[in-house]
Amino acid sequence: MINTKYISTKYLDAIILDDDYIKLVINRVQKSPYGYTKRDLLSSPFGVKTKAFTYNFVSNKVDEVYSTFPNEEIHELINKVKLYKNEKSN
Repeated sequence: MINTKYISTKYLDAIILDDDYIKLVINRVQKSPYGYTKRDLLSSPFGVKTKAFTYNFVSNKVDEVYSTFPNEEIHELINKVKLYKNEKSN
């Protein structure tokens, strides 16, 4: 059985698979008039080893989809992944 952990920000998801691979998911976000936020998949590149999941990797993949994107959100995702990894190792 594969252990899976989802870590999300507004536009990005990191799917951690068995603590060995991380898959990035890049979404488009639209506010619905019905009171919820709709997220549509824009890109989901192949998963990479945990050590390869860096700010530069995420930034390059986001640049393939968005012409401008807030760097703070990339930092937020990377920090959440690091926090999860630190909690897991303790």
